[in-house]
Amino acid sequence: MARLARLQVPAIALLLLAQSMPAPAADDGAAASGKALLEAHCARCHSIESSGESPLAKAPPLREVYLKYPIEQLEEGFAEGMGSRHRDMPQIPFSDDQVEAILVYLGSITGVDPHLRPRAPATGETPP
Repeated sequence: MARLARLQVPAIALLLLAQSMPAPAADDGAAASGKALLEAHCARCHSIESSGESPLAKAPPLREVYLKYPIEQLEEGFAEGMGSRHRDMPQIPFSDDQVEAILVYLGSITGVDPHLRPRAPATGETPP
């Protein structure tokens, strides 16, 4: 019995250590790719950083857009070319991989992982 206890103590210590370590960072490659896409297509008007105002006063910082809208709406909006009432805003459709990268980047600057955001139930399903 004492031998079993000696084996359990290190195992428990390792388990506690693993739980106290910070969670892995968002995929750095996807986040970098997402930031590059936003720099190329959106940063002229929108702030794409974790703080600061947008270059165009009417354009909300994308971190605010990310936190304001449901994740499904963002996925669909970026894939279809994010519409706007502002007629000068270009509509740039992004691929599924690009949308994923953009959302990973926006999640990294807001601290809200897109994979952990609640999702709306599929059509016909009722929430629990």
